[in-house]
Amino acid sequence: MGSGPLARSVLVRLGLAGIVGLSLAGQPAVAFAQAATGKEAGSAGKRWEEEFSLWQKVSAGSDVAQYEGYLKQYPNGTFASMARLRIAELQAAAKAKPATDASEQAEADAKARADEAAAEKAKAEEEARKTAEAEKAKADAEAARLKAEEEARKTAEAEKARADAEAARLKAEEEAQKAAEVEKAKADAEAARLKAEADAKKAEEAAAARKLAEEKTAAEEKARVEAAAAEKARVEEAARLKAETEEKEAAARKLAEEQAAEAERLKAEAAAAADKARTEEAARLKAEEAAATEKARAEEEAAARREAEAKRIESEKAAAAEKARIEEEAAAARKLAEEKASEVERLKAEAARAAADAKAKAAEAARLAEEAEKRAEEAAAAERAAKDTAAAREDDTQEADRKNRGLAVEEAADAEKREEETFQKAVLEGSEKAFRAYLDEYPDGRFVADARARLSALANTARQEAKPKTDGKAAVVETERKAEQPAVDRREAYMDRAIRAQAQRWLSMLGFNTYGVDGVFGARSRAAIAAWQGASGYRADGYLSRQQYRALRQAAQYAEAGQDRQRRYRQDYDMLEGPVDGYYERYYRDDGYYNGGGVVIIPGY
Repeated sequence: MGSGPLARSVLVRLGLAGIVGLSLAGQPAVAFAQAATGKEAGSAGKRWEEEFSLWQKVSAGSDVAQYEGYLKQYPNGTFASMARLRIAELQAAAKAKPATDASEQAEADAKARADEAAAEKAKAEEEARKTAEAEKAKADAEAARLKAEEEARKTAEAEKARADAEAARLKAEEEAQKAAEVEKAKADAEAARLKAEADAKKAEEAAAARKLAEEKTAAEEKARVEAAAAEKARVEEAARLKAETEEKEAAARKLAEEQAAEAERLKAEAAAAADKARTEEAARLKAEEAAATEKARAEEEAAARREAEAKRIESEKAAAAEKARIEEEAAAARKLAEEKASEVERLKAEAARAAADAKAKAAEAARLAEEAEKRAEEAAAAERAAKDTAAAREDDTQEADRKNRGLAVEEAADAEKREEETFQKAVLEGSEKAFRAYLDEYPDGRFVADARARLSALANTARQEAKPKTDGKAAVVETERKAEQPAVDRREAYMDRAIRAQAQRWLSMLGFNTYGVDGVFGARSRAAIAAWQGASGYRADGYLSRQQYRALRQAAQYAEAGQDRQRRYRQDYDMLEGPVDGYYERYYRDDGYYNGGGVVIIPGY
């Protein structure tokens, strides 16, 4: 009996050591293999943490069921051998518990074995913990390596996918090219088939000539009726175009007559100015001559005979200087007359341009009439060409589509031009009625927002001026004042009458004639403003903003400075800026030699 407990103690120690050794030597390798072969490397560390946490909870007690639950969940776990050993110990202790009457030696041996087992267990747990931590670090490193390999594999797969996509694209392009060639071959075959069908159809038509004769008669009768209708429509369209052309020509003639009348008026004003200058010059010369005669007579009576010759010489010098001054003033008067004449010529040129525009419009109307006739002829030709082949009909249809598209583009351009002209007329008129007419005609036009803004400004102005009048005489005066003052756009609210008059002077100086300086922006002033805006890169709406007014002032000041500089050159130094046609004629003879007098300055030298 004494040897039994000792033998069991030795076997327990040997078995515990062997089992612990096997667990420490082999089980981490199994756990590492399981972690390395998982779907994700990070899951191995997570499983180890869960297993270690469960083992700590189970090993803290002496419940056999908990140890069996651990083995059931982790049959090949890191602490499986220790769990089985602990179960055997607990079961042996449970069996040995009824034999309480054993000797104290047996109890001491059992206690010693228990102490040794506890020490071995603690040591084994410490070594297992250290081993588990080392294995966990290895598992983390292996997980990082596997993750890097996985990323490299994904990168390689992405590159391969891109290469495959590029190869697929090239293959698709090649297949598309082959398909295009196949489609072209099919189209050629279809054309050949259509041509064969057309030939067969011609043969059938030749065989059925008698039957087609009746159909031809009916078709010709129908074509005559349609041609008559088309001719009637063409005549009506030509009459309408002719009426429109006559109206435009009448308007152009009226405009030309107005411009010619204006030119005659300017010419008369220039002639009157020249006559007035000549009369004033003659009176001045006569007065100066009388004064010179009186002075000479007084000097002759008062001076001695020896001073008479000197006086005569001085009077001759004064007469020469006066003659030179009179010649300069006469040249200035001639220049003024020439400027007036050039203005007359410009107006005549404008009238000629207006007439040319009218002729161009008449030519356009004639062209439209010819196009209408051409369309009628094409309709008749299309009716006769109904018996042609399918390919010929397709070509005719395509040609007609191209013509219709061209006509549609021209009509759209004409519509845009008419819309812009209508809006410009409304701007020049500046009335609420004109803007509402534009909105009614073009509810979705390009200038709808601008027209509505102008209507709003006109309505605001009307509301501001609509004040109750108690006195009848005051009401009449106010009505007359309103009639004299046009509606003010909010963009020109900064202008008073003096500023408007100054703007008119500047516009006329720059060549945009307002036909008067009265401080009221009428139709001609609006047209001049719009012309200047278009030439200066602004939107030609006929209204001057503050910025545009400052730009107009700078342009006028620059032009005035240039005119003053040219005037000083001509008057003080007899200098001319060139080269300009005719500037050198007075300084060179017919043989090419310099004639003398004056200095010619060429800009840039």
